[in-house]
Amino acid sequence: MDYKHKLKSRLYVAIIYIALGILMICGTFVVKTENDFISSFGFVMVIMGLVRIRNYRMITKNEETIRKQEIIETDERNVMIAHKAKSTAFSVYALLLSTVVICLSLFNMREEAKWIAYSVLLLVAIYWVCYLVYQKKA
Repeated sequence: MDYKHKLKSRLYVAIIYIALGILMICGTFVVKTENDFISSFGFVMVIMGLVRIRNYRMITKNEETIRKQEIIETDERNVMIAHKAKSTAFSVYALLLSTVVICLSLFNMREEAKWIAYSVLLLVAIYWVCYLVYQKKA
């Protein structure tokens, strides 16, 4: 994928973050829920989108900055570090949530444990689907 195209797709993701955040914030007012978590999460999504847009604008200021950033992102060492970090984060997150499921079950909070267990299973299912897709491409 062309690096400029990759940057454009990141810009679109940032816009999606902002749109989802605004939907969450507006949704709490429309539904009139007392759940502050959803509106706070929406606010954080908007901030994340704005930060990504700022990064996009800083990188695309001129061709030299684009070239330097492309070299940084395509450097084999940096790519390997990013993959290892993602792999470790995935494993730690799955193990941590699995431990939380066990603890919640011990405290008779079965409904919460069930939903967290479903989220772990969904994460693992997404991993395997992505794995199979990338395996076929390679």
